[in-house]
This record gives sequence, C-alpha cells and structure tokens, in this order.
Amino acid sequence: MSPNNTYIQILQETSQQLKQLDLIEELVHLQKKLQEEEMYVVITGIFKRGKSTLINALIGDNIMPTGVVPVTAIITILKYATSPFIEIVYMDKKSEQKAVTDLPLFVSEEENPENNKKVSHVIVYHSAPILQQITIIDTPGVGSSLQHNTDTTLQFLTKIDLAIFVLSADMPISKSDIEFLTQLYSQVDNIIFVENKMDIQSKIDLERLITHNKKMIAQQCNMPIDSISIIPISAALHLQGNKNESGLDNLLKVLNQNITQNKRKILQQSTDRQLSLIKQSLLSLIQLRIENLQMPLQKLEERMHQFQATKNLILNEIEGFQAILEHHIQKLNEMVHNHCNNNAKMIETNVVTIIESYLHPSYQLFNKTEQKQLITTLNKTIRNNFEQLKNQLEAESKSQFKEILTHYLFNSKNILHNIAIHFQGYLNTGIESIVEKFDWKAYTAFYITLNGLDKETQFTINKANFFFSKKTKEQYITKAILKQYHEIIIHNTASIIYEVQYKIQESFRKFNADFKIKVQLLLQTLETVMKDTMEKSKELNFNTQSSILELEDLQLKLNNISKQN
Repeated sequence: MSPNNTYIQILQETSQQLKQLDLIEELVHLQKKLQEEEMYVVITGIFKRGKSTLINALIGDNIMPTGVVPVTAIITILKYATSPFIEIVYMDKKSEQKAVTDLPLFVSEEENPENNKKVSHVIVYHSAPILQQITIIDTPGVGSSLQHNTDTTLQFLTKIDLAIFVLSADMPISKSDIEFLTQLYSQVDNIIFVENKMDIQSKIDLERLITHNKKMIAQQCNMPIDSISIIPISAALHLQGNKNESGLDNLLKVLNQNITQNKRKILQQSTDRQLSLIKQSLLSLIQLRIENLQMPLQKLEERMHQFQATKNLILNEIEGFQAILEHHIQKLNEMVHNHCNNNAKMIETNVVTIIESYLHPSYQLFNKTEQKQLITTLNKTIRNNFEQLKNQLEAESKSQFKEILTHYLFNSKNILHNIAIHFQGYLNTGIESIVEKFDWKAYTAFYITLNGLDKETQFTINKANFFFSKKTKEQYITKAILKQYHEIIIHNTASIIYEVQYKIQESFRKFNADFKIKVQLLLQTLETVMKDTMEKSKELNFNTQSSILELEDLQLKLNNISKQN
C-alpha cells in the first residue's frame, strides 16, 4: 500500500470512530481523485475579471453564463463526456440531470439568488478535448457585494491543484486582487497568471500594466519576481474567432507543460495539504473530547448552562457593537459626501474664472482655435482638481477607516477574550489565530475613473442667433460651456462619492461578516461537543476512562503518521 493510501486509511478509520461523516466523504472523494489522477484547474480571481468567458474560450463553447453584474454564484465543475449535460448536486446529497441550456437556472445569482435552491455544486459534462486532461472549475468572484459568493470560493481553496488567476487589463491590480491572491498563495503552490481583456489596451500600455502588476505581486505577496509570468489574453477575441490574436495559445502551452511535466508533483502537493488539514481537524476534535470526558458530569452540566448564558451575551454584544460601528461608518460616508460636493463647487468657480479670462473686449470665443484652447485648459484644470480630490479622499478615508476597524479589532479581541475566560478548558488554542486572520484594512484599492473629459467639444452659433449682438452671442457660448462642464463635474463627483462610499461599506461588511461567522462556528463547535459528551456521560455503562484511552490512542496514531510519511 502506498504512503498516501495508508495515510488516507488511518484518517478514514479515525473519522469513522469519531463519526465525522463530512470528513469521511471528503477522504473517499480525495482517494478516488488520486486513483484517477484527476487534476483540478480552478479559474479564479476577483469578480468581473472575465473568468467564465475564459472557460468558454478554453472549451470553445458559450455555455458558462456571463454578464455585467456578478453572475457565477455556485461552484461549477467541468468534466469530459461525449454528450453534453449537467448534473445538479444539492446540499442534501440528492442530484438530478438537466440540459446544458438549464445551467444558468442553478449557478447564476439572478436565477438562484443567495442559493435559494440549496445547490451544493453543478457538474457540466462536455466533449471539449481539454477536459480529457484536466477538470476545470469555475468559482464565484471574490470581492463583490455578495458575501456568500466570496465565502463559497474561499472554502474551496484547499481543494485546488493548479489555479489560473485572472486579472483584467481595464485596471491595475487592486488591493482586492492582492489580498485574495495572498490567501490563494498560502494554500496553492501552483498559480498561472493571465491578463484578460488585453485587446482594450495598446501594446505599450499593456506592457506597462503587466510590469506594474508583476512588481505589485512580488512585493505584496512575497513572491520572487522572476517566478511571476503574466500571460496576456483576450477570451472574448478567441470566442469571436480571432484565435491568432487572442493569446490563448500561450496559456494552453503553459498549461500543457504543467500537465505533461508536473502533474504528479502538483497532485502530490495538493493531496499532502488536504490530508494535513483533515488530520489537524481530527486532532482538535479528539483533544476537545478528552478534556470534556475528564470533567465530572455535574461540572459539565454547570458549564453547559454557563455556556448558553455567555453565548447569548456574546452574540448580543457583537450585534450592539456592530450598530455603533455602523454609525461611525455613516459619519465617514458623510465626510466623503461633503468633501466631494465642496470640491465640486470649487471646481465650478475655477471654470467660471477661466471662462471669464476669455471674455471681451476681443470676443475671442468666436474663434474656433480659441474655443479649442479654452476646452483644453478646462479639461486639464478639472482633471487635475479631481485627481487631487481622489488622492485626498484615498488618504483621509483610508486613515479614518483604519481607525474605525482598529477600534473594532480591539473590541473583537475583548469578546474573544471573554470566550477564552469562560471556556478556557476547551479553547487552549485558536483564539489568536482567529483574530490574526481578520481582514481589517480596506481591501479594495480606490481606482477611480474620471469620465467625460476627453471628448472634443465644438460650440456653434445657430441661425436663430445669427443676428444677435456679439455680447449676446458670447453669453450664449459661455452658457453652453458652463452647462456642459456643470454636467461633467456633477457626474464625476457623484461617481467618486459612490465608489468611495461603496468600497468603505463593502470593506466593513466583509470584515464584520468574517468575524461573526468565525465566532458563531467556534460557539457551535463548543456546543456540539459539550452536548455529545453529556449524552455519553449519562449512559449507564459508559466507561469514561476507557473512552479517554481510546481517544488518546487515536491521537497517538494520527501524530505518528506524519513521522512515517
């Protein structure tokens, strides 16, 4: 028996003795995957980078739903079959087969909002040749306003063999990209980078963008820059038939090299990682049960009552503190709104001043060249003012947002500390690790686009105004210029307010949800183990010492397998 099979067998036996059905199922699936040498290639990244479009290009068929809003909400697995169909696997383990055209009904956020249909995952069977070599997996985009999409993807990270991380050429790599990539890199050893939508940039701008992105990845993720290769592609061009210009052949070449040369090594790395995580879960559960069994029944019942009272107190404390923090977030949003509107008034004043410098006595606004020069000057002035506003908002909002979340983190530690005090017999590990994993900084870089400043503007005198005086004609042109730039200023101001406020709110929501989920899972695990131990303790012939010895034997066996492998 191979070392892997021995390792898996011991973990399966331990999981069965501890009645951990989910771990048993995961181990059976992992063993089958190893036997078939099935390689999971996951297309992943921040939402709206073109992941589903890339999958359609790889298989040569438009079957994955795409759209302007976040679309993919469910893990979608693509496997090879001679005839296409889909298999919907539900959370209750039941499944059914449907036509490929029904796929959006189950995996899209629009047709299955917040996974109301209780779908675990969907398997798409397709005859694309590439699926004979690998299994392609589409994940929901991380960082959208839909937290359940982010959670679904993060939970899948440990199962990835090789990742294709999709960046988009319509913007530089963002903090959302970097922070998700950092999480991915801690879990996955093999990552291929692609810069999708390359056709929207000139060759020079694309090269600059890729150089910038490589530098940011190396610095922020602590990756050797020589090991980072970003492949420019356009999945849309490939699907339109421009295959020679799409760059997809370069991606397929790199992918094929990994399959033919490194497949076994990649599979072994991901298998070792998954087995290690399962082992740690089992060891934690065993330790918790031993500590419970060593406690007298009366003491355990008292602790259970104490747990229920403290649990409710803690959850109420979290909700109450969240309301206070939301008030601070609202104040920060008001600061952004007021700052932007005040800046808009200042820009309009500057516009008026510049226009006035072009008024009489020479009536130069009648001259097309002078009009063009005025428009150029106004565009430059407005753009500079908005750039200054953007930089100020980034600095001020990030600073204040960090102060708010730092305060929240301090209180979060206090809440977790209360848990540790009341249940220190159960929580000898894990408290600090929970806090350390919190994403308490603003996770989205503020890349703000300024709109409407590049179009060429011409002002003409219509026939109805032809016989007006020069002064009246000048007033007409001035009014037209002011109207256009008023609309531009209002539009860009509203855009900046929306983007900054959205990113502040989204960052706080993600942090808060992360904290609540971790605390609730922690409390749920405690409650389940305590109830289970109490039931066993009440059994008439239950031998506590024998049970402890059995658990310690399991503990020893699990610790020994790491030394043997």
